[in-house]
Amino acid sequence: MSLGKGKKGARNYITWTDEMDSALLEVLVEHHENGDHTQNGWKAHVYIAAIRNVREKCSIDINKDNVIARCKTFNKYYVIIIKMLSQSGFEWDWKNNKLSIDSDDVWAKYVEASVKSNEPIKNLDLSTPEEILEALEEIPEGD
Repeated sequence: MSLGKGKKGARNYITWTDEMDSALLEVLVEHHENGDHTQNGWKAHVYIAAIRNVREKCSIDINKDNVIARCKTFNKYYVIIIKMLSQSGFEWDWKNNKLSIDSDDVWAKYVEASVKSNEPIKNLDLSTPEEILEALEEIPEGD
């Protein structure tokens, strides 16, 4: 994990680890199940709980902007996964909690089409558990 340093008042960018994602998603899933979000974002106490959980479990200082940015990243991943699953040759492997691809040819065609459409697929982690996928569908994009 790294914390970006910049000009005074500039955003602090961080590189999220799997451990940080898990700590964040643990809180978001719990609060999603409790209905703690609005049309425009999570309720204030959800951000506080998420920040506290990541700090406690990962010993890293994050803020609300970091949480909002990560939720936007999750939304982008969700959109990509849903597009993949709507196409022939892709399915969700519920046993292993990952995307299953019928063949290398299916993947090659998808990558080629994605490059042409400028769709972001680089560094996409597709090992998200079922309950997180369900929660991602409901995560608001912003504050």
